[in-house]
Amino acid sequence: MRFVLVHSPLTGPQAWGPTAAVLASRGFEVTRPALPPWAALAPPFYRSLAAVTAAQYLGQDGPYVLVVHSGAGGLAPALAATGGEVAAVLYVDAIPPHPGRSWFDTAADALAQSLRDKAEEGCVPAWDQWFPPDALGSLLPDEAQRKAFLAGLSPTPLAWLEEPAPEVELPEHVGWGFLRLSKAYEREAGEARRLGWPTLRRDLHHLAMATHPQETVDGILALTRLLGLKP
Repeated sequence: MRFVLVHSPLTGPQAWGPTAAVLASRGFEVTRPALPPWAALAPPFYRSLAAVTAAQYLGQDGPYVLVVHSGAGGLAPALAATGGEVAAVLYVDAIPPHPGRSWFDTAADALAQSLRDKAEEGCVPAWDQWFPPDALGSLLPDEAQRKAFLAGLSPTPLAWLEEPAPEVELPEHVGWGFLRLSKAYEREAGEARRLGWPTLRRDLHHLAMATHPQETVDGILALTRLLGLKP
């Protein structure tokens, strides 16, 4: 079984590095797709992002367990529908499916308005600039790791944040689960439970896959087993 770790379009694949290493050390095959620069994509962004991401793992040995983080949650339905042997989709502190609604529609009103106010030349600032200056340092205290993470960030097109997620029918054979890493995603965890998904909670933080990879992998594997798969 192959785990495909999909990073948020707001960040880069660096955050998944430690978790990918732990999965590999436990004998699992791991793919960590990297999304291209926004300038290389064109609207509709959701479908473009899904196509580019899927192209990096389709054709490899399956079945696949897609593991999506944060803003990649909105991409997951399109990814699961692209073909290949997708057995399960695990949301890790991620936004549940929101067909017909935009990223802005899922965000708190204050955050959405703040980002619109900060937009310049059609883009909002890079993700780390959405928060107080010391916020990222508290999540990623290791300087080298923090610098690597920052290197994967860039301004984000306002058009993507405003674009409604496509209407995609969720494949019936695919299992869906939710791993909550931070209290900030308690609302999303509650929505996952309302959808009938197995849901696990860890009191860590939003980037815990980078700083607590063992605990993150334990949660991923536990969810996989709850969905009836044998990792």
